[in-house]
Amino acid sequence: MDKKILFVLSMSVATFFAFNYFNKNQQAPQQYSTGNVPSEIRPGQAYSVPTAQDLARPVSTEIDFIDKKITQKEVTKEIETDLYKISFSNYGGIISTVDFKKHKGKDGAPLRTIYQRSFYEREEGAFLVALEAQTPYFYNLVDSKENEKNIEVTYQAEVNGWLIRKSYALQKDSYKIDLNLEFEPRKKDVTSIRPRLFYPAPFMGEVAGDVVSGFTIGVDGKSVNKVAPSDLNQAWILPAIFGGEDKYFVHGLVADKQGFVQRGFFKKTGNGIFPVLEGPEINQKNNYQLSFYVGPKLVDDLMMGDERLEDLLEFGWFSWFCKLLLKLLAYIYSLVGNFGVAIILLTILLKLPFVPLTIIGSKKQEEYQKYQPTLAKIRAKYKNDMQKMQQEVALFCKDHNISQFPPLIGCLPMLIQLPILLALYRILYSYLDLYQAPFFGWLTDLSSKDPYYVLPILMGLAMLWSQRLMPTGDDKQKVIMMFMPLFVTAIFINAPAGLVLYWLTNNLLTVGEAYLKKAIFRK
Repeated sequence: MDKKILFVLSMSVATFFAFNYFNKNQQAPQQYSTGNVPSEIRPGQAYSVPTAQDLARPVSTEIDFIDKKITQKEVTKEIETDLYKISFSNYGGIISTVDFKKHKGKDGAPLRTIYQRSFYEREEGAFLVALEAQTPYFYNLVDSKENEKNIEVTYQAEVNGWLIRKSYALQKDSYKIDLNLEFEPRKKDVTSIRPRLFYPAPFMGEVAGDVVSGFTIGVDGKSVNKVAPSDLNQAWILPAIFGGEDKYFVHGLVADKQGFVQRGFFKKTGNGIFPVLEGPEINQKNNYQLSFYVGPKLVDDLMMGDERLEDLLEFGWFSWFCKLLLKLLAYIYSLVGNFGVAIILLTILLKLPFVPLTIIGSKKQEEYQKYQPTLAKIRAKYKNDMQKMQQEVALFCKDHNISQFPPLIGCLPMLIQLPILLALYRILYSYLDLYQAPFFGWLTDLSSKDPYYVLPILMGLAMLWSQRLMPTGDDKQKVIMMFMPLFVTAIFINAPAGLVLYWLTNNLLTVGEAYLKKAIFRK
């Protein structure tokens, strides 16, 4: 392959990785209306949050609790499925903790995305129902039962003549949580209420650089759009999907059968955000069935929650290919039981089909290099007559049985590998199952950087080795190509170890190709 072309391709790949790594592939924010409530109401449409002076109802995230002091002891109830362990509390009738049993953290304990809150942090309770005035905080556990599909837990509280009942149904085979909200007046002439439902976006403090963002359904009702931090002051009309996410997990509304949600907006709390669902004004008995996905950002799990959540994976235009590679990686892991080994085997599997093409292209490039001085003289001689130059070059190549386009032939394997490389970058950077996945020795987490930088250094040396085995060009090209491994190593120095392992293996295979070519064409 011509070294100028190789340099451009390699620099393009390295630049792509650098841009994606440092910018986290953040999607451009959706364009929203700049006014208050849009004149034409469309489900999923966003608008600027109105003020108290506007005709539209302003959003409110402050909660007026009727219970100002601790008058009841907190009582928790733990429920377990094969997927997670959930703790409920009579304080707010909320979910106080969620632990994902299949995904371990740095201390070996299950990862947690919802955390225990004290009485004085009660505004941050998960699935807290708040009223515009005098919100009840002390609930009673009134029922708990289990069947083949679900585990159900029910809490209720009374305030100002209203009975509020919250029934959770945990699905045993998925990460969906159904929440039934029942509002029943217990006396005549009760004051109407307008409930709001709060729940936190997932946040994992142990994950370096974990960023929380919001998401909602688009106005087309099909695509899910991410909400940039600068747009969290918006409100959304009748959102069918609404929630928050971080690098590895999703908490979000996925179904609202009875039309409880009139608006959705976000409450900011330090490093996190709380999606808030505002219900309708209620003056008689009503029952609302809501469904939420509270689980990992893994393709199969998201699809079981709601197919539209798959958009949160941000695989881009070649998402189908990323999913295919994900399934292949998961299958190899199921055979070998080590993700590091699985990445190596996947790299070999993807590289092998192109070895013959790479060797042939490299051989043709070598043959072409031998005649470069003569071809350069022909081009110089006919530089003012392009047609004659092309004829003479074609005639010379035909007489010496060489291709006129060896650089393109040599580039073809890399062009074919490029989509594979970009797809692997996408999945290895954000694949939850790689979090805390060990390889061997000091490499205990393939989702984070190599703490001793051994893999990036080996990768750079392997790349330098492969450069030295390639057909040589002029001195300037040699200097440029020797500089490239240093540049790529600097880009990958803080990249996830799994990604560096892939690139290291790929470079070692390239070295192997060079030696195999010498053995095949040895004179």
